[in-house]
Amino acid sequence: MRRISVIVTAAAALLAAGTVLATAEASAAPALKSLATCSAHYANTAAWADCTGGTQKSWVRLGYNCGVGPLNADHHTSWVVLNAGAQRTISAECNVRVNSAWYNSRVY
Repeated sequence: MRRISVIVTAAAALLAAGTVLATAEASAAPALKSLATCSAHYANTAAWADCTGGTQKSWVRLGYNCGVGPLNADHHTSWVVLNAGAQRTISAECNVRVNSAWYNSRVY
């Protein structure tokens, strides 16, 4: 009976050590970082993007296409810093009309 008790105690100790090791490895793994994400919109002569910061500081900008016929032209706003978890709206205007809108994001 004593021999079974020693084996059970040793098995419990090994299990506890394995749990501690697995927990240490999991906490040492780097967390996945995410960039800001935006939702781009356009209507008539206005283009805008509603942006939300990810888990890391990011640069974001609005891209939009203005014009009619062969005079279409792509434009971009300046890059704007967006802190982690922050929210911001970026907007721009065209003289004639907006044909499309999109956003770009990159690491700060």
